[in-house]
Amino acid sequence: MPAGEDRRLIFLCREGAEEGYRELMRRYEKYVYTLCFRLTGNREDALDLTQETFIRAFQHLDRFEPGRPFKPWLRQVAVRLSLNHLRDSRAGTGEKPLSLEYALGEQIVLGDTLTSGDDPAAAVEWRDLSARIWEAVGRLPPVYRLVVTLRHQEGMSYQEIAEAADLPVGTVKTYLFRARNRLKTELARLYGWEV
Repeated sequence: MPAGEDRRLIFLCREGAEEGYRELMRRYEKYVYTLCFRLTGNREDALDLTQETFIRAFQHLDRFEPGRPFKPWLRQVAVRLSLNHLRDSRAGTGEKPLSLEYALGEQIVLGDTLTSGDDPAAAVEWRDLSARIWEAVGRLPPVYRLVVTLRHQEGMSYQEIAEAADLPVGTVKTYLFRARNRLKTELARLYGWEV
């Protein structure tokens, strides 16, 4: 999505044109929902947070710097709202893991990982492994799930995660280390791998 087109739409929003709002939502709604779902592990919460993200973003478009990319700014709004939700709900005690009943989004797409000539059995195995990994991520404590999602789904640097989560960089690294160890242990147990 060209940044120039986003800027044009933001300008339309600032002028009060409904077309700008609709088009920005159409472009980013699935992305924001997937991010919120991965952070909360709950479909209903993710839907609510997606709606709240767009409401907040549109209310504060005057704070957006037009020379910057829109998607990272919108991501920041979604992450902060999700973090506040997790803190407010005291999540982490008996929280439900991610459900495979609902699509996990487009972040891990089989076609992106395999070329057309690859082994179909390997494709099925990759799909199973990626689903199990995200299920395991969904069972992590919320703060671990947050840093893993921002690092491995969003590709954010340690510094960016620290700023988004309002944590020291060292704490982000520690949480990632602990989360990866938990995931490694769980997957090793599940698949009979040696740790």
